[in-house]
Amino acid sequence: MAVEVPAAKAVGADVKPVRSHASVSDESGADVAKGFVEDGPERREIDPVAERKLLWKIDCLLMPLLTISFGLQYYDKAIFSSASVFGLLEDMDLSVVHPGPPRTVSLERFSTANSAFYWGYLVACYPMSYILQRFPLGRTLSLFILVWGVITLLTLACHTYPGIVVQRVFLGVIESAVSPGATGLFSIFSGAVNYGIGRAATSSGSIHPWKAMYLFAGLWTVVWAFIVYFCLPDNPMSATRFFTLEERKLAVERLRENQTGMEAKKFKKAHLFEAFADPQLYVFFLMAIAIYVCNAGVTTFGAQIVKSFGYSSLKTILMLTPAGGTTVVSIYVSCWVAGHWKNLRTILIPITCFPVIAGAVMIWKGSWQYRGLPLTGYALLGIFGAPYVLLLSLSTANVAGHTKKAFSAATLFVGYNVANIFGPYLVDTTTKAEHYPTTWISILVCMVFTCVASILLRVYYSYENAKRDRAQAALDAEKRDAAGAEHVAFGDLTDRENIYFRYSL
Repeated sequence: MAVEVPAAKAVGADVKPVRSHASVSDESGADVAKGFVEDGPERREIDPVAERKLLWKIDCLLMPLLTISFGLQYYDKAIFSSASVFGLLEDMDLSVVHPGPPRTVSLERFSTANSAFYWGYLVACYPMSYILQRFPLGRTLSLFILVWGVITLLTLACHTYPGIVVQRVFLGVIESAVSPGATGLFSIFSGAVNYGIGRAATSSGSIHPWKAMYLFAGLWTVVWAFIVYFCLPDNPMSATRFFTLEERKLAVERLRENQTGMEAKKFKKAHLFEAFADPQLYVFFLMAIAIYVCNAGVTTFGAQIVKSFGYSSLKTILMLTPAGGTTVVSIYVSCWVAGHWKNLRTILIPITCFPVIAGAVMIWKGSWQYRGLPLTGYALLGIFGAPYVLLLSLSTANVAGHTKKAFSAATLFVGYNVANIFGPYLVDTTTKAEHYPTTWISILVCMVFTCVASILLRVYYSYENAKRDRAQAALDAEKRDAAGAEHVAFGDLTDRENIYFRYSL
C-alpha cells in the first residue's frame, strides 16, 4: 500500500501529496538512487565506523581526480597570462603600439583573445549541463578532457590574432564540461613549472618559452583524460571497481539527509520554470559576476601587473605564486570552518571579501617604490577564490531537483563567464603610471556588492526556513510520522516542492 507524504509546489501554498517509494519508484523522473537503496519502508541505520571508512575511500578517489581536473583547467588559463611576458604578445600580434605622443602599448587584443575563451564557455555551458545529465559522467567527461588537451596543443599552430581568437573559442566550448574551480595549489604549481620551463626554453633557444608551456599543458591533459576514463565512476551506484555493494548503498543512503538527491535522467520542464522564478538563482548569478571580476586582475593580467612593479619576466612568474598560496589557505580555512560549524557560509563570504578589498587598495593607493607593498596587495587579491568556492557550496546545498540543480550550476557559470568576458577590459595598461585605477575601483564595487548580497541571502533563507517550520508543524502528525523526510529524499523534488528541505545559511 502506498503511503502519502507531504510536499509542496511552493512552501506556504497548498500541500500536494507525493507518494512514498512503493509507488514513486515506479514513476518516471524519480532519482535513479531510489530503487537502489529502498528495499523497505524504513531508513537504514548508518554505522559511524563504516561511514568514516567510506568517506576516506571516497576522498582518496575523488579528491585527486577533481583537484587535478580543476587544476589543469586553471593551469591552461594561467599559461595565457604567463606566456604574455614570454613573447606570446609579439608572436600573436596581440599588442598594438601607439606612437603618441605619448607612446603607449595597448593590450586590447590580448583582452579580446582572453575573452574569446569565455564566449565559447558561455555558449556551451547549458548544452554541456544537459549532456552530462543525460550521458554517463565518467566516460563523457574523459572524452571532453581528451579533446580539450588536443585543442590546447593546437595553440602551437596559431600565429595570428584571428587564429588564436578562434582557437580559444573552441577551447572554451570544450572546457565548459568541467566546472571552473579555484585551485590555489595549481597557481603555485603553475608559477614554479612555468618558471622552470621558461628558464630552460630561454637558455636552449630551441623553442619559444610560451610554446614549451603549451606543449607541456596539452600533453599532460591528454594523458589525464585516460586516467579519468578508468577512475571516475558515473555515480556511486556504478563505482563497482572501487567500492563493494554495501559501500555503494551506504554512499547513496547518506544523501537522504540533505534532501538534494543524487541523479535523475529525465529533464523536467516544471523544474526549469521554477528555476527561472527562484530569486536566489538571480542573486547567485550576480554574485558570480561580482566575485570573478577579480579574475581579470589576478589571472588574466596578473603577469603584466606584477611585471609593472619592476620585475623581469622570469622573476615575474615566481612572484605570481604568493597569490596561489593565499588562495589555498583561504579556501581550506573557510571551507574547514563552514564544515565544522553549520550555517556560516553567508557570513564567511563577506569575511573573505575583506582581504581582497584591502589588497586592491594597497596596489592602487600604495607606493610602488618598494615592491613589497604592491606585491602583498596582489597576494591578498588571490583570496577572491574563497568567496567563490563558498558560493558554489551554498548553491549546491540550497538547490534541489536535478533539472533545477543543473540549471543553477549553469547559471553560476554564465555569471563566471560574463565576468571574465568584460573583466579584462577593465585593465587599462595605458594607465600604468596611475596604478590601473579602473581595475581596483571595479573590484572594490564588486566586493562590496558581494558582501551585501550574501547578507540578504541569509535573511531570505532564514525567512524561508521559518515559514517551512510552521507549514510542516501544521501537517497532520500521522501522515508525517508514517512517511517522513526519508521517503521524499530520492523523489527528485526541488527545494520548493519538498517541505522537508531546509536552506543552509
